[in-house]
Amino acid sequence: MDTTPTLPTLGTGLPVPLGEIDLRIKQLWEQSGNVASRASLMNLAVYCEGGEAMKLNTARIGRISQDHPCRGILIGVEPGRSENRVQAWISAHCHLTRAGAKQTCCEQITFQLDGPDSQSLIPSIVFSHLDSDLPLYLWWQGEFPRPLNRQLWTWVDRLIFDSNQWRDQCAQLELLRESLKLSEMKSRIILCDLNWARSLYFRQAVSSTFDHPGHLPSLGRLDRVQITHGPGYRSTALLFLGWLASRLKWRSPEAGGFLREDGTRLETVIHEAPGAPLGGCELAAGNARFRFFREADSAFLHSETDDSQGHLLEGLFPAGGDTLDDLVDEELSRGGRHRVYLQALSVAETLF
Repeated sequence: MDTTPTLPTLGTGLPVPLGEIDLRIKQLWEQSGNVASRASLMNLAVYCEGGEAMKLNTARIGRISQDHPCRGILIGVEPGRSENRVQAWISAHCHLTRAGAKQTCCEQITFQLDGPDSQSLIPSIVFSHLDSDLPLYLWWQGEFPRPLNRQLWTWVDRLIFDSNQWRDQCAQLELLRESLKLSEMKSRIILCDLNWARSLYFRQAVSSTFDHPGHLPSLGRLDRVQITHGPGYRSTALLFLGWLASRLKWRSPEAGGFLREDGTRLETVIHEAPGAPLGGCELAAGNARFRFFREADSAFLHSETDDSQGHLLEGLFPAGGDTLDDLVDEELSRGGRHRVYLQALSVAETLF
């Protein structure tokens, strides 16, 4: 008798031989009958190191698949082990439909790659199990190794990473550029920095405030910018500053400031304080002040606008979440090519 578990009971994963992965997944779907339906809009591959990270990411893929149906491919690497070994499991993440009558399930294939040659196996072993021609999102957790195998990018459509986790942002960015220097790869892969996503709601709040025709002229007269960030998130603040500088065409970053388009100097201050990764921003143009801040554990951004004529306006904007799950959900929901990010990054790199 075949005792292979059906899809709804595979939460812990079923060990499978490498050569039988696709066959076993097909058998599981056949055995599920009308209990569950398969859903997948993309391939989501997650790279991590260590057993604990694999457990955390299995739970993450389960949460992500509820709103973003996908084939999950979890790549867990143990490069410190002396022997090369590859193990694989299949599992499923199932969620009830709104009607509650049937489950919608997404499969997950988990690979554990042990040994010094483990990372070189990723393209050949893992990406041979992609779901048909669906786009591939690769979430690379931690730092990129050197050398970085260019074959890794052959099928990747969107590369997700968090530059705030890097010890040396400039070195990592240079490594990434080297591995993507072929023109066809440049045009194909979209870089999705979760550190950039951390500033999304601040960028939206600032943009909305200066949509007001009475506030817009102050943008060209800004003479001071102060940005507050939480401990360990200076790079987040610098990306936000890079966004301001690239949008307003500030030039030649100097010690403590930039030059505006008219050649006059503008002062910039980056300040660390307890709180959210990006805690506040104050823009000054003469006597006019535009302040945006987020209080601890608040779901909103507060704005205060003093137009220098005694008119104080206050507002509230959504703040979004700060967890990795929140940031990835934003990235998967919004898409886009992130050209503005690349422009902001080119400025921020000079300040890292």
